[in-house]
Amino acid sequence: MRRQRPTQGFAAEPGFTLIEIAVVIVILSLLLAMIAGIATAMLGQQRREATRQRLAGVETAIALFVSQNQRLPCPADGTRPGTDANAGKENPDPPSGTCTGNQANGVVPWRALGLSEQDVTDGWGNRLSYRVSLDFVTRPAMNLTYCDPGGGKTSAEPLGSGGYCDSNCTSATFPGGCTAPAAVTSNRGLRVCNLSGSVVMNPTPGSAFSVENCSSAAASPIPPSTGAAYVVISHGENGAGAYNNQGVLQAATGTDSGTEEAKNAANLALRTYYVDDFASYPAGTGHFDDFVLRPSILTVATKAQLGPRAH
Repeated sequence: MRRQRPTQGFAAEPGFTLIEIAVVIVILSLLLAMIAGIATAMLGQQRREATRQRLAGVETAIALFVSQNQRLPCPADGTRPGTDANAGKENPDPPSGTCTGNQANGVVPWRALGLSEQDVTDGWGNRLSYRVSLDFVTRPAMNLTYCDPGGGKTSAEPLGSGGYCDSNCTSATFPGGCTAPAAVTSNRGLRVCNLSGSVVMNPTPGSAFSVENCSSAAASPIPPSTGAAYVVISHGENGAGAYNNQGVLQAATGTDSGTEEAKNAANLALRTYYVDDFASYPAGTGHFDDFVLRPSILTVATKAQLGPRAH
């Protein structure tokens, strides 16, 4: 007869129950989701920081250009792919002082500034848009060294050897023979508004603006001399209204472009005003994720060592 193997003294082999396996899977899923969220946040922060650094680099390069040329550069044509021989050049090149009509499609002219295309590309891979005050694209319009803060002339001179300042301004002719800086900046430069429609930078002294100029008729008067010499725009995470390196205009990704944000789009004609404000990420008409560089005329002239001097 076959002998039966005894079963006493042998324990069952250990293992996981289905419930335990499910718990482990849930925990791993949560950990992966947390890691993915942290990685996404870190990547977004890196792209924002890269954009800020490139905007700062562009500001420095423009100041150097102004110091050498006594004018602001014209935009480049954003519709040209990076492989085009004329991509990154001022449009027209050489500039005629008109910046080709209304500046639609304008991006930062990286070749004119001695930069690479990467230097004028934001953290999301899109070119930085650029708009400039047409009053300062002709040499020597940005030379304010003949102006004096205490000057008695309150009207700018016709553009001449002293820029818009009286070139006869000396200690001997002060104050009546010297132009005040506010006379040059008054009614010149680009207007900038915020999302609520209030004027942030106002080239027109002592006046409020209607709905046609900002979205709010209740915009408060702003002191004179605060128009922007130029604006440089990164169109942010959604990329709405930006040109990529192939010269293709980008539609919004991830979320729709906000109503005011859309006014910064690179393909539009020179606007009555541009928009800058704190980021507003929720989707909808109020969305805004642009980064905007908007120095005043006096700021640019001073950085270029062409600012007003005491005589």
